[in-house]
Amino acid sequence: MATLKQLKTFIAVAEYKKMNVAAKHLYISQPTVSQIISDLEDEYHVQLFERSSRNLKITQAGLLLLDNAREIVAIYNHLEQAMENIHAHRPLRIGATLTIGNTLMAALVEKLNREFPDIDVTVSVDNTKIIEYQMIHNELDISLVEGIIVRQELLTEPVFEDSLCLICGRKHPFAHRTSITVEDLRHQDFIMREKGSGTRAIFENIMMTHHIPFLAKWECSGRSAIIDAVRHNLGLAVLSQRCVTEYAESGDIIVCPLEGISMKRYFYLCRSQCRPMTSQMKDFAGLVASMPDYLTPGRQAVF
Repeated sequence: MATLKQLKTFIAVAEYKKMNVAAKHLYISQPTVSQIISDLEDEYHVQLFERSSRNLKITQAGLLLLDNAREIVAIYNHLEQAMENIHAHRPLRIGATLTIGNTLMAALVEKLNREFPDIDVTVSVDNTKIIEYQMIHNELDISLVEGIIVRQELLTEPVFEDSLCLICGRKHPFAHRTSITVEDLRHQDFIMREKGSGTRAIFENIMMTHHIPFLAKWECSGRSAIIDAVRHNLGLAVLSQRCVTEYAESGDIIVCPLEGISMKRYFYLCRSQCRPMTSQMKDFAGLVASMPDYLTPGRQAVF
């Protein structure tokens, strides 16, 4: 029977695809990692990885073990967390991508604290790629994300509707245009969100679909830095409507009327399918579903 240490080591090797890299992250030696994988293969009489000079390729037997290993480790971690906090408040680790963290999360947590004062909330705000990684590695319990989650171990449900918009400075040539087409964006300078951002991924997909080249002049994760660069006419940007409303109303920036392109999207509630839904996770999901000002009509957060 595989031990918990063996399963954790196997998961690391499967994710990093190299035993030396897995060993580094696990703080053990590479020979130890190699021996653990060999012991597991002997235990179950299967080959878990195809060895090559560059990377390890997981086999079908390895994929079967990986699914079950993740579930076992997640259940064990949940048990450890529950027992450590048996006499304390209900802990809840919430993840949020940057647009959500900038515009919605504080209001949600304030309401959560008011309605469920026994829930001890911690929040991590980062881009979609990082939040996805933290969810996979059991560093977060539940998240709200703006980008597309690709890992099959994670369940997602659309809960909020959002729209992206094109913005420019008051002195930009687009500032007084009554209509702008996607072709007008050809070779324009853009102030971009960082790689791993859901907002950036949607924008890049639109430009790629329409075969429109553009110039990424800046990259940054903070909306204030992006808006300030746009305000100083250093380029165009695409951000959530939620992020720019106050700046547009004050006249600091201009929202450009982009024709023929839909930039609507959803924010998603995300959790791991390997972990049971705790009472505090259910309370948070229920609270999200009760926010009618932000919800897509007719949609509910149901897992």
